[in-house]
Amino acid sequence: MRGLNWIWLTAVFFTTLACSKVDRPVNRIPAEKVWKSVRAHASKQGLDPHFVFAICNAESSLNANAQTSVARGMMQLTEPAWSDATRKPFSKAFDWETNIETGVLYLVKLKGMLIKEGVFSYSRLAASYLHGFKRLKGHRFYVGKLPRPENLIYQKLFDGEIAPITVPGEKN
Repeated sequence: MRGLNWIWLTAVFFTTLACSKVDRPVNRIPAEKVWKSVRAHASKQGLDPHFVFAICNAESSLNANAQTSVARGMMQLTEPAWSDATRKPFSKAFDWETNIETGVLYLVKLKGMLIKEGVFSYSRLAASYLHGFKRLKGHRFYVGKLPRPENLIYQKLFDGEIAPITVPGEKN
C-alpha cells in the first residue's frame, strides 16, 4: 500500500510540474487599457471598435495569456491566421497589444474577403472569425447554418448586435 501511495504522489507531482510549464498564468488586462488599444487600431482600420472589443471579450475574457492547443493571446489567433495578417513572429502572440493589432488586421482581411463576395455584415465577420471564412462560404454565407456558439457574446454578434459589451466609460 505504501508503494502505491508513493507512485501516486510522484505521478501527481510530475503531472503538476509538467502542467505548470505548459499553462500560462492568467493575465487579465484592464478593460480600459484594452478599449483604448482596440479603439485606436480598429478605428484606424475602418472597423467598429465595439465589435472588436466584443471579440476580445468573447475569445479570452481579456486574458493576454489565453491559450488553446492551436490559438494564442487575447484574440485567440491561430498561427495561420497570424501569418495571414502580419510578418511578426507568432511568439509575439502573448503580447496583448501586438495581439490586438494583429487580430484587427486579420479581421480587416476577412472583411475584405466578405466585401469581395458582396456579403459583408458584422454577423458574417464574427462567423468567419469564429468558424473560418471557407466554412462560412461553404454554407453560402448563411450564418444560421453554422453551429450556434455557446458563448453569449458570440450569440449576440451572430444575431447582428455589433456592440454586445459595454465599453469602459459608456453606459448601457
